[in-house]
Amino acid sequence: MLRAVDLSFNRSAMSAEVAAKAQARTVTVTFTVTVPSTTEATGRQVYIAGSLNRLDGGLPEWNPGGVVLSRLNATTWRITLTGTEGTALEYKYTLGTWEYTEKDDSCAELPNRQLTLTYGSSGVQSWNDTVMQWRNVAPCGN
Repeated sequence: MLRAVDLSFNRSAMSAEVAAKAQARTVTVTFTVTVPSTTEATGRQVYIAGSLNRLDGGLPEWNPGGVVLSRLNATTWRITLTGTEGTALEYKYTLGTWEYTEKDDSCAELPNRQLTLTYGSSGVQSWNDTVMQWRNVAPCGN
């Protein structure tokens, strides 16, 4: 509640009480991933696995073969998802199973990737990743 005071120090009556609740905004996030040229020869599709259950659409949590990306060309895959601004995600890319998960350039394990949905000026967020290698795909072993 507020009370206004003019230049002569006259006070107004108290204002009416106002209640407002902030509305969470929806963010559309597009993940674009560049994968190794060896991906094509596996005959497998690229998937994203992680805390996707925090997003819209009833997506699975940490299912390596649950959410497939769309192939743009031999080394580029993409998916667009929606969620609430401020949602924090952890995720990894796979070729459908944990036996074919992403590795670093020297074939070592990687920590989970992280992203927080940010509304920005338009509610559209683009995110680009690169997978260096896959487990069980040359040159990496298990």
